[in-house]
Amino acid sequence: MNIGIFTYGTRGDVQPYIALALGLMDKGHQITLAAPENFKELVEGFGVAFHPLYGNAETEMNSPLGQSILKSENTIKLIKHFFKILHDIRVPLRKSYIDGINKVDFIIANAATLPITSTIAEKQNKKLAFTYFMPPGVPTTEFPLGDFDFLNFPLYNKLTYKLAHLFFWKFLKKETNEFRQELGLPILKENLLAYIEKQKPLDLYCLSPSLIPQPKDWSNNHKITGFLTVPEEKETSYAVNQTPVKLNEWIQKSEKPVYMGFGSNGVGNPKKFVSIINEILTKTNERILFCTGWGIFEGLPQHENLFVAKYVNHRDILPKCKVGIFHGGAGTLAAMLRNNLPVIIISFYTDQPTWGKIVKRRNLGAHIPVKKLTAGKLISALAKIQTEEIRNKVAMIGEQIRNENGLGNAIREIENYFN
Repeated sequence: MNIGIFTYGTRGDVQPYIALALGLMDKGHQITLAAPENFKELVEGFGVAFHPLYGNAETEMNSPLGQSILKSENTIKLIKHFFKILHDIRVPLRKSYIDGINKVDFIIANAATLPITSTIAEKQNKKLAFTYFMPPGVPTTEFPLGDFDFLNFPLYNKLTYKLAHLFFWKFLKKETNEFRQELGLPILKENLLAYIEKQKPLDLYCLSPSLIPQPKDWSNNHKITGFLTVPEEKETSYAVNQTPVKLNEWIQKSEKPVYMGFGSNGVGNPKKFVSIINEILTKTNERILFCTGWGIFEGLPQHENLFVAKYVNHRDILPKCKVGIFHGGAGTLAAMLRNNLPVIIISFYTDQPTWGKIVKRRNLGAHIPVKKLTAGKLISALAKIQTEEIRNKVAMIGEQIRNENGLGNAIREIENYFN
């Protein structure tokens, strides 16, 4: 089969699809992965065909306006900013999607691409499957939507999803119908999510059922498969993000370090994080491996207990660390738990607070919303999560995640659906 995978966002929205692409390629399928143009080197580094979607997520994140929005630490402002960016580039962006979908027979897409991919798929009469790496947005009576977990009873739980779907459609209705008219399709008078659900597309949540069990009241097209992970032999074959000699030497000098990094998340207030790192180094004996990712951090100290890198190979480095501090992206959380690391989630926006709450509730670590973050709270959390009780809990979940065949489950569902 000739399959196109379409995603838009940060590295956390791209890397799991590399795993999916490689798994499908091993099954003999022709795969093209479409993502913002700045991910070309990453995707092609794994030997996966790449199609650029218009725009550069890293440039937008580090622009003065992007940094200003991030610094506000306001989720609503950030979502509005994201949609404004997509609106401003909608003409060349839509064309890049059409060019990509013209090349393939079947489509796999994520939430951020849904209004565009679903419209083109309908116009070209191509089958479309959805995959997500966030806590489910499918209505259930078993638990509320993550951001609305103030109560928990069946009627309320269902209502939380309905409200979220209404907000989603409010943001996207005008844009979606504009594009539908442009392609000669009738405008939608009902919510896009409800319209798509009537077609019963395959809808995969590529998350661990050990963290979020599949609700019993879901219809058969919705499934929780397990996390998607790039097979070890693939990382070795393509020598992606190999660990520098200096970093290995630093790690081996003394006790295991704390991993700290926020990937392509962006932190908005880098001075705050530089100050916190300084205080940890001054007040504790903790060693910190700090990964800057897309962030720009000026004034980081020169200290024997601090090593700074842009990115590291998680598979190689995480087993050599003792704790993970990060933003709460699902892919990084999977990597941390797979390597038996207690975690501290410093959540910024979207699904990150939900993952933080799950981690805290399951006694796998701690959660600190970025607005409440101080050096004192982080130092206290570091002490609290390095207990035998939490390490035992993490080890148990880690074993369950390692034994899940998330990639195999997802591939089986996709092949059955597209055949």
